[in-house]
Amino acid sequence: PGQGLASINTERMKAVLLTGKPLARADITQYLTVSHSVTKPTIKPNEVLVKVKASAVNIEDIMNGVGRRMLVSLTATKEEPVVLGQEFSGIVEDVGSKVKEFKQGDEVLGHKMPLRERWGTWAEYVAVNEKVLVKKAKDYSFSESAALPMSALVAYGAVKAAGLVNKPLLENIAHKNRKPDEVTVVQDDENKALFMDGTINQNILKDTKVAIVGASSTTGLMMVDMLASRGVNIVGVSSASSAAAVLANGAVAVLDRHVCGGLGNKGDLELDIVIDCVGGTDIEDTARKALGSKGHFISIVGPGGNFGDGGDGAKGQIGHGAGIASRSFKSMFSSIKYTLASMPMAGGGKILEQLMKENLKSMIDSEVDMFNEEDMHKAVEKVQNHKNKGRLVFVT
Repeated sequence: PGQGLASINTERMKAVLLTGKPLARADITQYLTVSHSVTKPTIKPNEVLVKVKASAVNIEDIMNGVGRRMLVSLTATKEEPVVLGQEFSGIVEDVGSKVKEFKQGDEVLGHKMPLRERWGTWAEYVAVNEKVLVKKAKDYSFSESAALPMSALVAYGAVKAAGLVNKPLLENIAHKNRKPDEVTVVQDDENKALFMDGTINQNILKDTKVAIVGASSTTGLMMVDMLASRGVNIVGVSSASSAAAVLANGAVAVLDRHVCGGLGNKGDLELDIVIDCVGGTDIEDTARKALGSKGHFISIVGPGGNFGDGGDGAKGQIGHGAGIASRSFKSMFSSIKYTLASMPMAGGGKILEQLMKENLKSMIDSEVDMFNEEDMHKAVEKVQNHKNKGRLVFVT
């Protein structure tokens, strides 16, 4: 293995090419085209060639494409295009001479970090270091697997920051097979912001100490699942229209974010931890009030939010970093602790294996044919406009 395909560089494959630098994220589809004549990657001795079956589409891919990621993005041109994409699943096609853990035919998933990377995963084949690969669990489809790496690891980072990741898993976890259309969403008569499943039960709320803002986001739903699977009562903050999805993942209640930001209408809930998946100073301020004089505020986004067109560049990122540093520093002298949670820097593969064993629910918005240019453009626009519920996945 590692000789045949690796030494031949005349073979061609299909890929989605970025052929220029968009001025703004909304313009990116003007520079994305499907090509059938891209050189198939060759592999080094420690690399694996994977035939891609599915690749996720997320907002970071679009930010990278616009060149708004300091020290990360490469500028694409027609002469030197870039293939975006970083989360993927597929089947091992070939392995380098030093690869130990994988063989031809293995079903795998992985995360190819887009650090100055010209050849991402929106392609028919991808070459990666074997260290970024994990064997796919049988119970997961290729699309479900491709939707896992980043969201699952960020969710894990937040649950770990909250000090709850080592709580034992419950047996016979009821929400694992529950679907949103099986939930009966009931609105509280007195607090119009409060929704529960089937019946309003104030006794459960007395034991609910953790809130997740942005609970209907891909990462938020995974956090809800992880925590509920460990017996932690969760109140999710989302739009009322997403309440069923949040409750189906194990939350005991949902607060409507359109009513006083959700947390502003928490009633008698006494919270110890607020995890924020959305970002922005308004949410921080509401969370601090909701926590009262003590507690732990955990953000996976940081103070400015990081989704606007303005804050993605170098200047914006330096300001963003300074904001996080000052909040962490201030929290040392305040009764409310501030933590910015992120993906674990090492051991991600082992964590993903553990989460798949736990049957972590993979959140899929839809599957789209990667090489149908019109559908591909619509999919990227959907993600760019934050219209996806769960991960949108390209399939080959």
